[in-house]
Amino acid sequence: MAKDGSSTLSRIFGILAGVFLIITGVLSLFTPLRSYGMVGWLIAIALVSDGVAKIMVWYDYRKIGISDTWALVGGILSALVGILLICSVNGRLATDVIIAYAIAMWIVFAGIVRIARSITMRDIQKNLGTMLGSNWGLALIVGIIMVVFGVFCMIYPGVVMVAIGWWIGFALIIGGAGLITATV
Repeated sequence: MAKDGSSTLSRIFGILAGVFLIITGVLSLFTPLRSYGMVGWLIAIALVSDGVAKIMVWYDYRKIGISDTWALVGGILSALVGILLICSVNGRLATDVIIAYAIAMWIVFAGIVRIARSITMRDIQKNLGTMLGSNWGLALIVGIIMVVFGVFCMIYPGVVMVAIGWWIGFALIIGGAGLITATV
């Protein structure tokens, strides 16, 4: 008998699913752009799921006499946009590119914030003469590196796509190992 009362079949399934996740993760590491290309699909499926859920909520509310037309409108729009993305290769590609640029812009803005904070840290350290804020120079350097890297990613969004593809691979490997560990 398996530990904790789990059945042998569920243990075997857990191990096989974990191995599948690890293999998929390794493949993702070798094909990061293909892995990143799944992001558009995931967003499309999420939109359709969200739309269907909102329509079901609207239907349930209507049965008890609550009128929530915006839930219905939002559900229909979400489902339609999701279906359009599912049916459109160009739409999914555009979604993938927009996400890469959004991440690059986020890196730039985070770097700018880091630079601004470093100046504030410098002022605090200068005015108080304490150790508080003494790492302002390091924060400034990190902020500048972030801005430069973010601009680089805006020029070459493929860098972001590859990095996210690798992240997906590592996440799948860790998830598979965790599933095997939890199952054994």
